[in-house]
Amino acid sequence: MSSLKHHLDNFLDNFPKEKHLANDPVQFVHRYDNPQDREIAGLIASAFAYGNVKSVLRTVDSALSYLGTSPARTIASFEPRKDVRRLRSFYHRFNTSRDLAVLFWIIRRALEDYGSLEATFTAALSSQDANITAALENFCATLLGFGHEQFYPRGELKRRIGVRFLFPRPSEGSACKRMNLYLRWMVRPEDGIDCGVWTGVAPRQLVIPLDTHIARISSYIGLTALRSPGWSMALDITSSLRRLHSEDPLRYDFALCHLGIAGDCPRKRDLQKCARCPILPICRL
Repeated sequence: MSSLKHHLDNFLDNFPKEKHLANDPVQFVHRYDNPQDREIAGLIASAFAYGNVKSVLRTVDSALSYLGTSPARTIASFEPRKDVRRLRSFYHRFNTSRDLAVLFWIIRRALEDYGSLEATFTAALSSQDANITAALENFCATLLGFGHEQFYPRGELKRRIGVRFLFPRPSEGSACKRMNLYLRWMVRPEDGIDCGVWTGVAPRQLVIPLDTHIARISSYIGLTALRSPGWSMALDITSSLRRLHSEDPLRYDFALCHLGIAGDCPRKRDLQKCARCPILPICRL
């Protein structure tokens, strides 16, 4: 573990984070100074962080454009049945303008009932909890419990998952990558990437946002022996990282993920690319 930590810390210290920020949807959160605008923008940006990077960035930019300079102020008066017409050009893979309208309304309801998205999340979190599993389960259940079904035509939610796709749960076995990404942005201290907006969740409680890049690279460097991506693998990788840095295990996530996104870590051994890899000494590929 000491060798692994040494090489990962050195990799992190020399990783050009600012260069890779341009290919990450967290950039949109940095548009705003107000903490409530940031937590709203973060939830929207992470919700649509699936698919091709360029497509994700276009989608998030489009979604936030409807909310103007103050997402919190616009959300506070958003009415799905009336305002959905303004969103009619929105579309992102599995999600339509109706889903975006319902997402805006769900956020509005959370703010009305709890005062903030952070308060909604921490309602089921204890400082003694080892991780955010229970709180995340409750958060998604709460947001989907406001009655979103009323905004869909009869039978539509039998044909497609709609807004529910944006709120996967650990109990379903999902890795909940996008939700964990959102939590990393909100919870980890501001470092030019993450934003440090929330104070009621400890960085040590976070779970890694598990995508194909993190799953693959984690297997290469011995962070997990599991083969099936899901909540169990996310917890396993996080447990390994916690042994390297107990208070902030996700400090390595952005750099490792973007090593894969940038194509610098190949799926099969490539003599030229692998020779330049900053974590080659700990790679088992």
